[in-house]
Amino acid sequence: MTRAIRGRHPGLAGRASVRDSGVPLFRSNQPTGPSDAELRAAEVDLERIRQGGIPLGAEQRLRRVAEQTDPFFTSDLSSKEYALAQASGLQPVSQVMGSSVVQHGWGVGQTYYYSGEITALSDPWNLARDRAFGRLEQEARLAGADAVIGIEMSHRAIGDPNNVELVVFGTAVRDRALPRRAAGFGSCTLSGQDVDKLRRIGAEVCGVVGHTTVLCVQLSMTSNWVMNSSGWLGGAGAQNMEISEISHGVAAARSRAMAEVHRQAAVAGANTIVVSTLRHSIDHREYEQAVGMRYHLFYVTMNVLGTAIKLDAHPPHPAPLQAPMMSINLGS
Repeated sequence: MTRAIRGRHPGLAGRASVRDSGVPLFRSNQPTGPSDAELRAAEVDLERIRQGGIPLGAEQRLRRVAEQTDPFFTSDLSSKEYALAQASGLQPVSQVMGSSVVQHGWGVGQTYYYSGEITALSDPWNLARDRAFGRLEQEARLAGADAVIGIEMSHRAIGDPNNVELVVFGTAVRDRALPRRAAGFGSCTLSGQDVDKLRRIGAEVCGVVGHTTVLCVQLSMTSNWVMNSSGWLGGAGAQNMEISEISHGVAAARSRAMAEVHRQAAVAGANTIVVSTLRHSIDHREYEQAVGMRYHLFYVTMNVLGTAIKLDAHPPHPAPLQAPMMSINLGS
């Protein structure tokens, strides 16, 4: 039975009461859970990512791009880069990216009491970089591209400092002027202007090379004493004195990282490398032994990223690079 609302508003008379009609006063906006089909699709995508691939939806989208002769594209190129790329015979087709999140496993929180390379710390960085660049290349190939130019790389910690996300992105291009490389893929960290200059001297981009090395440096008794000495007490602590073990550790980390990128470049058929990133960090650790003596350890991390290049790979295109000229107006 419906009860009419009576009172000071006669216009409401005869209308059904919301309470009596069984309609809730407040509408529920609780989200519905994913359907079985969505859950199955998510599991398929997760398995593809575990194998180093990309989600199925991204693959299908990029295959549609590959089917188009002149696709609508997004790019991170500047106006000058886009114009030079077009003049050099490179057609931008899509912005592509790759990412990887890696949790450092066993050994990260430990202290190593010896000098040498700590692969438990360097391997996760190399895995994240390889996976991220691998996914970027997959996206570019699926879009029908021959190379990726203007690649940028960034990384950050997610939550715990040991959980690292590494992201790379760039612009996939099709080469309309020069024949496709017989092997490899022409990705590079160089700008559109630099790629145009390389093509004008007959150089070919062979791919991105990179490596991370982490070395543990333990100080000698003398260097430990210097580190523990306070300047106001006099002695070695009051003097400017190089800690040679740390300097040697930085040089050794760079040497190992560069040796690996040289190996990668040789495998790609390159004969030179343009290094775009050479960064290092030093993490200081302390520990104590008998008689309260403090000892010092340093973890040196060296990151190298660059582009492998093969000189004299083809005739200059679209024209030889002109020698720079200086024009001076001396006035009248």
